[in-house]
Amino acid sequence: MEVVIFSGFNQRAIIAFLRTLKKNNVSFSIIASSNMDPILLTEYKKNVVNIRDSIKLDIKDLLNSIEKVKKVKNAKKIIIAPSTEALNRFLLKHRERIENLNCIIPLVRNEIYYKISDKYTFSLLCKENNILVPEEYNIEAINVFPIVAKPKTYFAMSNNEVYEPIIVHDYNELTIFKEKYNKKNFYFQQYIPGKSMYLLYYFYKNGQIRKFSQENLIQQPEGKSIVAAISSNFHNSNVSKKFEELFRKINYFGLIMVEIKESNSKFYMIEANPRFWGPSQLFVDAGVNLFEDFLLENNVINDIINVNLSNIITKYFWYGGMIDVFNKKKELIFHNYSYDEFINSFKEWLSVEIYRRDDTMKIFNKESEFVNGHNTGIKNTLQ
Repeated sequence: MEVVIFSGFNQRAIIAFLRTLKKNNVSFSIIASSNMDPILLTEYKKNVVNIRDSIKLDIKDLLNSIEKVKKVKNAKKIIIAPSTEALNRFLLKHRERIENLNCIIPLVRNEIYYKISDKYTFSLLCKENNILVPEEYNIEAINVFPIVAKPKTYFAMSNNEVYEPIIVHDYNELTIFKEKYNKKNFYFQQYIPGKSMYLLYYFYKNGQIRKFSQENLIQQPEGKSIVAAISSNFHNSNVSKKFEELFRKINYFGLIMVEIKESNSKFYMIEANPRFWGPSQLFVDAGVNLFEDFLLENNVINDIINVNLSNIITKYFWYGGMIDVFNKKKELIFHNYSYDEFINSFKEWLSVEIYRRDDTMKIFNKESEFVNGHNTGIKNTLQ
């Protein structure tokens, strides 16, 4: 079976997945998003079979790419990696046409996928199953800040746009928000400070679960990508058991990540992502490789050789994500961690950087450029 990866988005997760495929001697083909796709800076460029005609997903373009893979690789059967939210929803929308080309789309039914992926419906589902979520507010009666404006659905109901959660810090920002956005597309929740964690799972169709977790220490502002994280044992907690029961109950299968915030000894569900997630290199390096469970269940590999270093703290670091924040003259967000602690152990963090490895060194060098000449105080450590 040939594994097909659509590259160009959620790239750190894709790189971790490609390393897993290489380790397991799996045949794979990459469909690059454009001639500017960073995958062309890596050793995996030799696996690029086609470059999309359009960065925007197009069914004719996608079907042509699949046909080219089948011809070039003489592939009788193909499985498409569920790498990004946009791709997954596109695959679900065109499932029948794609599956008619003897392709496997390894995703649950649309209604289950959307119920989890859409933030509002998953929040309701958690409440129904006695899982704590942040308090919800009426936008016309908000008297506490900050709050988080979250899109109810992936595609906004009023204009089909895709919005990120927006942190609103005060009345002035709330006024600006009301002027800029249609409030009907959002719901409004209490902002939860504190410890940040990811619960990471692979749910098999037979009910078996493989799980892992991480504590997020450094994040890009406005709730964007994780820059630094460490492995955790949070997946052995009672909180994790509630989610395991919930996903079994709705017959979910596949990869999924649940974001949790801990505040005042309470654990709040923030969101869930039934797809690849950015810091996947952490579970790969920790020897609890959930990608291998995905490959095993879909008959791409025959067994898993467990390294399982889960008792040892494993680190994840994305230097380029930090540099991007500095270049935009913004501030990193630290969760239960400090800038001084980070600087004091920076060389250790750098030693595990996701792109500072032989297969992706060109990406690391490109991302390490100080575009605006910003002095972070750690530039000399690279020399």
